[in-house]
This record gives sequence, C-alpha cells and structure tokens, in this order.
Amino acid sequence: MPSIEMLTINETHEDVEEIINIIWRAIEYFPNGLWNEINYLGNANIRYDVKVKFKETMYSAFIFDRLIEKIRRIKRTLQIRDLLLAVTRDPVIAVYHRLEAKKIRRAANIVYDYMSTDVGIVSLFNIEEKAATKVTAHGLGHSRGLRHHTKPIDIMYERLLGEEMLMRDGFCNDCLRRIMTRNEGKIGDTL
Repeated sequence: MPSIEMLTINETHEDVEEIINIIWRAIEYFPNGLWNEINYLGNANIRYDVKVKFKETMYSAFIFDRLIEKIRRIKRTLQIRDLLLAVTRDPVIAVYHRLEAKKIRRAANIVYDYMSTDVGIVSLFNIEEKAATKVTAHGLGHSRGLRHHTKPIDIMYERLLGEEMLMRDGFCNDCLRRIMTRNEGKIGDTL
C-alpha cells in the first residue's frame, strides 16, 4: 500500500504535530487501507515569492506555479515514489490575466488545495481546524481521481469553504466507488 510522504513549508516545530493530526483526520474520510502511513519528511524553508494584502493585512505568499515546481524538484531529489504532500499555513496564490475593456488586468486567487497523482499542496491559510481536515480530504480526493461536485453533495463540493451545508460529511457513494475502483486498478473508471 502506498504512503503519503509529507513535508511542511516554513512551519514552526510546535505546529507540525497539529498539521500531522489534520492529515490523519483527513485520511479517516477514505476507505481503510488506501494509505498505510504518513511519513513526515521534515520542514522545508522556502523563500516567499510575493507580498499580498488580505483584509488590510500584508502576508508573505507563494505563487502557485513556482511552488509546485519546487515541490516536484524536492520529490525528484529525494526520489519519492508515492504522493508528496506539502502543507503550509501561508497563502498560495494563482496569478492570472484577464482581458477587460482596452486593458489586461492581473488578478490572483487563493489556492487552498492542489493535488495530482504525484504531488499535492494544501494551504491552511485563514482556515479553521475543522475545515482544514475537510480541505485536506478534498485535496486527497483529487489525488485519487475525484472531481468537483457543483452541488453540496459531499466534501468534493467545489465551494467547500462556502456557506452551504454539505449533504454528507464525507464522500458520496459514487465517489467511494470511484476511489475503490481506482485503488483496485480496474480499467474503465471514467472521471
């Protein structure tokens, strides 16, 4: 069974245990045996990319594309085969450009989770502990091939941090079936 290889980014030693507990609680949303362990690799001190203002307060932040590349570089350097999950309490932002009337405007969105089959990032920036577990489980769901729900069916709801209540605090039956099908390596799982 695969493990989750985890590292924290720019965390103090005191906060690491709390973050590991969040990951363990997130794994409890999944069927038993999907991951057999979490290996904490340590803390990576990574230089911030930008300063951002959020609700009148300035924060040091990471630019999403740059951070993903740094995490992939760490994965290659350490020769990790399983999922490498990086967790930070700092904001991670995706910068994009949009065309407006006669000008191009640059905008940014906060990225709370990103997962592929090989690397993942969870930003716990400005998230309460209970929601942090759900956001982490949501991201780990993406690593298992799940996509967003447009309705608040379960934790794969695309606006998980929104106001609406979820119909199910966990994965719906369809998501559970997809997770198990993917875990068994069956052909034909269409996501």
